[in-house]
Amino acid sequence: MAAPYVYPVPNSQLIAAHALQAHFEGGYFAQTVAVSSVPTPSSPSPSSTPALSTAASSAEPSRTSSPTGTAMTAASSSTATLDNRALVPSGPAAALLVPAAAKEPAPMYADATQIYYLLTPGSYRGRMHMNLHATFHVHHAGRAVYTLIRPIPGSRTGPEVRRVTVGSDVAAGEVTQLFVPGGWWKASEIPEADLALGDGENVGCLISEVVVPGWNPEQHQFIDLGKLKAMWNGEGGWEPYEKYIAPPAGLSYPDKE
Repeated sequence: MAAPYVYPVPNSQLIAAHALQAHFEGGYFAQTVAVSSVPTPSSPSPSSTPALSTAASSAEPSRTSSPTGTAMTAASSSTATLDNRALVPSGPAAALLVPAAAKEPAPMYADATQIYYLLTPGSYRGRMHMNLHATFHVHHAGRAVYTLIRPIPGSRTGPEVRRVTVGSDVAAGEVTQLFVPGGWWKASEIPEADLALGDGENVGCLISEVVVPGWNPEQHQFIDLGKLKAMWNGEGGWEPYEKYIAPPAGLSYPDKE
């Protein structure tokens, strides 16, 4: 029986093509972009500032509106200035348009980071974790079910729990984009029905994740039994989510560095 979706590239090829590595949450990943901002001179000279438009005067830099309405100026071929700060990209995906980005070291603390994340039948469930920074998820292939839990301190009814399927079948309620604010517990997994197909190469879920501000280990934590039970204030209701504390039986994930 075929998978219930088009899966154009087998998992082994995805792992090789994107240089994916085993993730400590489960699944596979590769960081492809990190963007940092650094101070720049308050008034860059026109001679060092290429125009963004041929309609701009040669006596002043071209400017374009940012989403917040603040003007942004091109500072060089690899950076742009915003409020006197230069955005410096790094990573293989950034190098497509900014070749110098391939040589930039990945910063520990970035304004934004982007990764590929892949679940496969051989690593089909992620451990539940929380990021304090917001995360954008963008679907590429396959599907995965996300279990999302928002703690509500003092609640007598427990936390808010949502289950969302990231996939291509929007008519069935699947979503191709998922935004998770900071402060939610999150775990993703390949649906059991897909795993039952027994196809290790053409079943899975490939997404991109963008974390803003950028991901770093200090804003990330794993759930444990105490944290899980505490959200239900000592009452029942936490039991279905205990499986997300550790890797599934028979699987092992790398340690978090």
